[in-house]
Amino acid sequence: MNEMYIWAGLAIGLSWIGIGIWEWIIAKKSVELMGRNPAMISFFLTVTVLWIALAESSAIYWLIVAQKILWTEGLSLIQSAWAGLAVWLAWLWAAIWEWFLIAWSLEAMNRNPENKQKMLTFMVLFVALVESAAIYGLIVAMQILG
Repeated sequence: MNEMYIWAGLAIGLSWIGIGIWEWIIAKKSVELMGRNPAMISFFLTVTVLWIALAESSAIYWLIVAQKILWTEGLSLIQSAWAGLAVWLAWLWAAIWEWFLIAWSLEAMNRNPENKQKMLTFMVLFVALVESAAIYGLIVAMQILG
């Protein structure tokens, strides 16, 4: 059972590292755009807060799997590893596509500020779709552990 603590620790540790890096990239991109377009500072700040909240939600997947690993008796190392891989791939899917979608949207908002509300709607809609697709990885992980 001690091995399960290692897997759970990795799940939480990797989420912390991944989210930390992702949030740093988010903040860097946002500050860069704020510097190029000071008139939109408050708008970009609002979008950045939303973006970071979505990044945080992805970390919850790992927390859920880590808790399930610790609370389920009789799990094998293989089950734990496969469940972790399912969640990792789901998070990677979300991270890559959310980064592209949001970065493209922010750049479009910066180039064409009069359409920023339309772009925000586009960004939120498509990021939500990517996030819902990533939830499938969480469901797969829970089935492996269940």
